[in-house]
Amino acid sequence: MLTIQDQPLLEWRAHADEYLAEMIRIEGRGERDVERCRLCEREGKEPLFRCMECFSEDLLCEECCREKHVDKPLDAVEKWNGRFFEKIELRDIGIMVQVGHRAGERCVNPKVIRDFTVIHTNGIHTVHLMYCNCPNRALAGEWHQQLLRHRWFPATHLEPRTAATYRVLDMFHVLTLQGKVTTYDFYAGLEKLTDNTGTKNLKDRYKAFSRMMKEWRHLKMAKRAGRGNDANRTLAETRAGEMGIPCVACPRPGINLPDDWQKAPVSRRYLYWIYFALDACFRLKRRLVSSEKMDPDLDVGGSYFTEDSLFRQYLSSVTDQQEMSTCTGLSALDHANTKFSRGYATTGVGLGVCARHEFIQRNGVVDLQKGERYANMDYAFGSFLRHHDPALTKVVSYDIACQWHKNLVRRLKLLPSLVSWDLNLHKLFFAIPKLHIHGHQLSCQLQFSLNWMWGAGRTDGEGVERPWAHLGPIASSTRDMGPGSRHGTMNDHFGHWNWVKLTGIGSLLHKRYRIAIQEMSIHQDNLREFTEGKGPETVKWEMMIKEWEAELEKPENARKNGVVNPYEVPKTGLTENDVRFHLTQAEAREAAQGSFAIHDVGPTAFLSQLLELEDQQRLLRLDIKDKGFKTAAQKTELTERRTRMMRLMERLRSIQALYMPAALTYLSNRQTNVNEAEHVEEIPVVFPSTLSASERISGCRSGLDSIEEQLREAQLRASLNSLRNHLHMKFRLLTYRKTNVKAQGMITKSQALLKRNQRQVDCDTKKYRAAWRALENLRGEGQSGWKKLHHRDVRMMGHDENSAMGMERKRVGKRARDREAASSGAIGEEEPASEGSKESLVRVRAQVGEGFRETSWIWKEGGTGEIIDQATLDEFVRVEWCKTHARARRWTEEVNLLEEEKRRVLVTLEYNAKEWEGRTEYDGPLAEGKDTAHKEGVRAYALSQASMFRTLASSFVRLWGAVIEQGGSEEADEMAGASEDEEEEDPEVLGMDEDAEIPEDI
Repeated sequence: MLTIQDQPLLEWRAHADEYLAEMIRIEGRGERDVERCRLCEREGKEPLFRCMECFSEDLLCEECCREKHVDKPLDAVEKWNGRFFEKIELRDIGIMVQVGHRAGERCVNPKVIRDFTVIHTNGIHTVHLMYCNCPNRALAGEWHQQLLRHRWFPATHLEPRTAATYRVLDMFHVLTLQGKVTTYDFYAGLEKLTDNTGTKNLKDRYKAFSRMMKEWRHLKMAKRAGRGNDANRTLAETRAGEMGIPCVACPRPGINLPDDWQKAPVSRRYLYWIYFALDACFRLKRRLVSSEKMDPDLDVGGSYFTEDSLFRQYLSSVTDQQEMSTCTGLSALDHANTKFSRGYATTGVGLGVCARHEFIQRNGVVDLQKGERYANMDYAFGSFLRHHDPALTKVVSYDIACQWHKNLVRRLKLLPSLVSWDLNLHKLFFAIPKLHIHGHQLSCQLQFSLNWMWGAGRTDGEGVERPWAHLGPIASSTRDMGPGSRHGTMNDHFGHWNWVKLTGIGSLLHKRYRIAIQEMSIHQDNLREFTEGKGPETVKWEMMIKEWEAELEKPENARKNGVVNPYEVPKTGLTENDVRFHLTQAEAREAAQGSFAIHDVGPTAFLSQLLELEDQQRLLRLDIKDKGFKTAAQKTELTERRTRMMRLMERLRSIQALYMPAALTYLSNRQTNVNEAEHVEEIPVVFPSTLSASERISGCRSGLDSIEEQLREAQLRASLNSLRNHLHMKFRLLTYRKTNVKAQGMITKSQALLKRNQRQVDCDTKKYRAAWRALENLRGEGQSGWKKLHHRDVRMMGHDENSAMGMERKRVGKRARDREAASSGAIGEEEPASEGSKESLVRVRAQVGEGFRETSWIWKEGGTGEIIDQATLDEFVRVEWCKTHARARRWTEEVNLLEEEKRRVLVTLEYNAKEWEGRTEYDGPLAEGKDTAHKEGVRAYALSQASMFRTLASSFVRLWGAVIEQGGSEEADEMAGASEDEEEEDPEVLGMDEDAEIPEDI
């Protein structure tokens, strides 16, 4: 039964009239004393005033209202005019704002400004302001200083007549960082708060507020970086990247690494590698407006953007690059010189992050002028490397790393001396992010995959994409900014991104560690079970892996030819990636010929992502069927998977509106027939094959159905290969189980392994059927060129038929012997089978189908009719074992990396705290003329920052300690329950019911 807490809005709706009545009630004077002032209670002092900021809304006389608000000159006050309340300014009742003196003091020779504008959180105010202009001015400071000491930020340095309160600047700062509110919208909102009718003649202070905000951002960044505590250097002398926030989890020799870290055993050196990722975004453009002279950059290379003048000077020396990729169609290098640039000073932004924690690198951001050229990205890479120890081994992930890494060392040497590097290729590895790598050809996938890279843990390289989602909402506002304002705004958002990452690093590592501990155990068990019974084969396979990894660590020109890649599957026909590669190559040629692209994501990439979404749905449905998702942890995992899938679906729907408008109509019509809300895994992914022929003609981009045909053809081939692989693995697992597994514990483990393998069989079967139906719809019934996969076809090669026949012969023979024994009294003597027995065997033959007389068609090489040989099948097993081995190693590495990262975080936070404690004294050339009050502020701020970092560290220790204490109790219970459930053998998984129906619908 639903409670009030479950349906609060429905409950409130029943009382809405009551709330409305109360809102109307306070428009009048209410029950308050309307005859005398509540403070002075003097007769003749009519109480006409009330304050909208004070908690008490008692009516006051003019004199009492004035006295009460001497120190609150920006409160919103209303006056009763005999009929209703109307807004007034406090200056209308004689309040003068005195700065430069203590409360209650008046300057004997003030400088009076009668129309001083103050921008505050509750609106825009006009006040009477008095500057101190008496002999006390030597202590009070200049006019701008007098305002600043009252937390009013002046709009101009000389004779300011406008100011914004610290509170309003802080409020807007947080809102724009968190909610991406623009300066224009925020200021317009303040104008509406002041006068929502537009009848008052408000002074336009938008430009002044915008200018103050630029200065405020710059000063806040400098303050938080400790620049205000440095008496030896001015702000103009800020070092490169000094105001940026570095990652607290990445290795930093001399700060968070052991003194002997370079002497670590070879097997643990990966713990001290540092991971980077590069990427570019073409939404963050800037038009040809303003100039550096009119809109200077207040932070020249002090945080995230590199030093602009040196960068542009270098670019002017680089000739136009024609660096078209021969590998991928992911809209990066392919269109380096074809990006739309007319009318824009900047066509995008390139940056680097630490790949494991996603901190934007200091001095690692550059503007792009004409696509994603090597020159720009080389400079960004070289620029942020200056902040990292050259002795560290570096792993660089980039979606075009396969092309970019060529001649990189030579190009880096040619950079300006400030950012040039003479890198050792033995300390530099390259990778392609795990999602993007699917768009590359096979050689790239084998050479640059993080899945096969020793020491990579579970690093995915895709984290560099996430800052773009954070920055996307500011693209429209920064597009029309001048160069300085744009850099300042983006540096501010970069800093916010890094600060959020820093404060959230505890939760991030906490979550990753819990997952990694569980997965490490699972995959180590998988590897151990897979390895049992394989004998010397696995030793040979492991040597293959080591030899392959050793070659990858060498520079390309020093690698041996002919080293076998242990992860390469025997190839039969074009793979899915081959097909994608050829299709994207064709798209690239069309683009080069001037073909108009309706979206940055090409049609092949779009359909490939739809297929990926379809795969995710299929896997989730299988997991729901197998796991049930009953515990709290499992339900959380299910919710997170559905959320990620829904976000992907929504993103693809927006692209689908351009390529397949008929798909949206199809979904809309379908939705009207669905009574209940569907989970994301149940919502159909609409392909051209889903639509009718007429819908494809009228509502699909031309050629899209042809692309799907080729992708589906490759999908059929891949799923069939995978199905054969897992069925052969099933045969070997069953054989090993029969001959080696005796103890109950081993039976349970082997059954779990068989179940996991059966899940893959089911998944491959469903994938094949989905692709087959799609191809049938596109080409016409019976015209796909591929056979339909019935449940009777999904069987091990020759084994299931022989097993079924053998078991039935035994049953028939036993029945015959029993009958004979009953009549003669002899038991156990074998006799020939009777005619009835033969009839029974005929029935068995019919039950197992044609497969008894002929091997299932899935075991024949496509189109040749030749049965796949044993050597090829063994190669499938070898590849699967190597992948299982890699998964177990990556999860083990991930656990070790996370433990090391947690240690580094705590050490770095303590280092930061001590660094701030070293900033308590303000000694140096800039200290001259500073009073004791300033020095006390320096000390107080330094100690507060030190305390903040230690508080963060303490919160992380408590969080991580809870994980250690709990020890995965819930997961342990789940595993114990699973073991009990699996004590009894499952006939279907063990292959005793090979004809068990696999549903042909998905």
